[in-house]
Amino acid sequence: MGRRTLGMLVVAFGLLMGATTLSAQVRVGGQVSFADDTDFGIGPRLGVELANVISGLWLVGSFDYFFPDQGLFGSASSIDYWELNANLLYGVPLADVTNLMPYFGAGLNLARSSIASGSGGASVSDSRLGLNLVAGLDFPLSTITPFVELRLEVDGGDQFVVTGGVTIP
Repeated sequence: MGRRTLGMLVVAFGLLMGATTLSAQVRVGGQVSFADDTDFGIGPRLGVELANVISGLWLVGSFDYFFPDQGLFGSASSIDYWELNANLLYGVPLADVTNLMPYFGAGLNLARSSIASGSGGASVSDSRLGLNLVAGLDFPLSTITPFVELRLEVDGGDQFVVTGGVTIP
């Protein structure tokens, strides 16, 4: 991992941890993702409400480890692919509706891929930083908040991702 990539990770982590002092609420959970290029992914999710800054604003970080189709690169290849996302999301309250909260936002995407050939062959890796455009729905219940989200990655992972999961306060 290059210095630039490591620096971006440190900044993103610092923003997430520093934001907890401003937050009214923290949500943690898990998610399952389906992407048009890298197939199925799973990972954790952390949301920090920034109500002291703007009511309805959330800083949401997520990590997805994907399991891309190995057949695209030959049966002797091993592929590792993951993404780290940090997004600012704004919830739009609906009048007289308490169990549905649409949201939208944007953020950063760090995508890391590596392909290793079997039998001691060559290994190639790449890290790319990109932007996310995000839209989704939260379904707040008394003890959990299921969600579904659409994410368009511009550069970085450079793919379309559908994510769903559950967070708890």
